Amino acid sequence: MKHSRYPFLCCLLTVVCCLVSSCYKLISTYAPSEVEAGQTFEVSFTIVDDGSETQNFVTDWSYAGVRVPKGWTVTVPEGAHQQFAEDWVYYQDGSRVASSHDMEPCEKLSQFYNSACPKTGYAWSGFKSVTKIPKNISACWRNGCDSIRITFLVTVPEDVRPGRYQIDFMGGDEEDDAGIDKYSSYSAAKDSRLFHVGTAAGSYVDNRNASLTRTIVVTEATKVQTPSSTPEEEGIAYNLQGQRIESLQSGKSGGGRIIIKNGKKILKK
Repeated sequence: MKHSRYPFLCCLLTVVCCLVSSCYKLISTYAPSEVEAGQTFEVSFTIVDDGSETQNFVTDWSYAGVRVPKGWTVTVPEGAHQQFAEDWVYYQDGSRVASSHDMEPCEKLSQFYNSACPKTGYAWSGFKSVTKIPKNISACWRNGCDSIRITFLVTVPEDVRPGRYQIDFMGGDEEDDAGIDKYSSYSAAKDSRLFHVGTAAGSYVDNRNASLTRTIVVTEATKVQTPSSTPEEEGIAYNLQGQRIESLQSGKSGGGRIIIKNGKKILKK
C-alpha cells in the first residue's frame, strides 16, 4: 500500500510542475529588417506548447514586454494577444480556441523587466491582458492551443540617428486573480512566471532564445521634395474648377506688367 502511492505522487508532482511552468516556449519573433525615422511598424513574438503530456486547462493573465531604444514609443493594436489552433479545437465552454484579446500598458511590469534586464540606452515597455484569458495551452491533442502571438506597434522618433538597433521580447503569465499586483517588488517577482519566455539574457527566463533578438536598420526619412515653380509659372492662379485664370506678375520692362492669359504671356503697359 505504501509503495503503491509513489507512482501517483510522481504523477501529481509532474502536473503541478507543469502548472507552475506554464509549459510553453518561445519559437519565433518578427520585426522588419529596415525602417525609416518617424515610421511606425509591427513587431511580435510567438510561443507554442513545449510538448508536455499534461491536460491542464489554464485561465490566466498574460504579460508581455518589448525592449526598444529609449525615446521610441511602444503601443499595442486591438486584439494584440492572438491564439491559434486547429479548427476542431474548442474550449470547455464550446467557444473556439482561435481568438484575439486586448492588452493594455502595465507600468509595474515595465519596472520589473527593466530591473531584471537593464541595457544602456534601451527600455522595456510592459503590457498585460485586459482580462484573464482561457489559454488552454497544453500539449493534449484533445484541447490544446497550438500557439500564441503577441503584437506591438513601435514608433521611431523622426530625429533618431540612422543605424542598427536591437529589439528584445519577454513574456509570461499569472493564474492568480491578483495577477501582477500580488508582487510588491521585482525581488518578490523575479522567480515568477512573469519571466517565462524571452530573448534577453538572464536565469529568470525559463525559455530563452537569444538568437531571436531582432536587429533593424533605421534609415533617414524619405523627403518628398515640393517642385519649385519655374519663372514662367510664377504668378499663375487657378479658380475653384481648376481652370487657369489671369494673375499678375511684376514686369521689369518699362514699369509695365505681365499678364498670363490662355497660356500666353502678354506685356501690358
